[in-house]
Amino acid sequence: MPTPVSEDMVEAAWRREEDPVAQLIVIRSDADPEPITVTDWPEGITSNGVDYPHYPFELVWHGASKDEPFGKGKLTIGNVDKRIEEACDAALTPPEVDISLVRVAAPDEVEKAVLGAKVPNVEGDAMRVSAVIRPRDFSEEPACATKYVPSTTPGMF
Repeated sequence: MPTPVSEDMVEAAWRREEDPVAQLIVIRSDADPEPITVTDWPEGITSNGVDYPHYPFELVWHGASKDEPFGKGKLTIGNVDKRIEEACDAALTPPEVDISLVRVAAPDEVEKAVLGAKVPNVEGDAMRVSAVIRPRDFSEEPACATKYVPSTTPGMF
């Protein structure tokens, strides 16, 4: 169930004086013990005691479809720090990404978040690193051991 945004953000939207917001990205890889944190806010930001330096990035979300029921996104980060590409290339399991939206006036209060999104593939060059992001991957879900038929579960039909 999606969490609602804060009352402060809703009130600012109704006043048509939207508070500036920052996107926070956390990249976790088994190849690098330290999570990589970045933000699109020009001065960088500290949220809940974690520093997020500014890296130029673009985040694009594609809508849901039959093949992608939760949609997918594409994250392109400037390859400012070679650590991002190295951590993703050397990973034994797909890296995970947390994407959070915070108001700059209250950076400790996360307004919306996608946590633990999988990064199935990463491409990079000297200028940028691009990754496909999947919020949920049904191919990793366990198979259902029960058959649902009208005789056993009539309420479903």
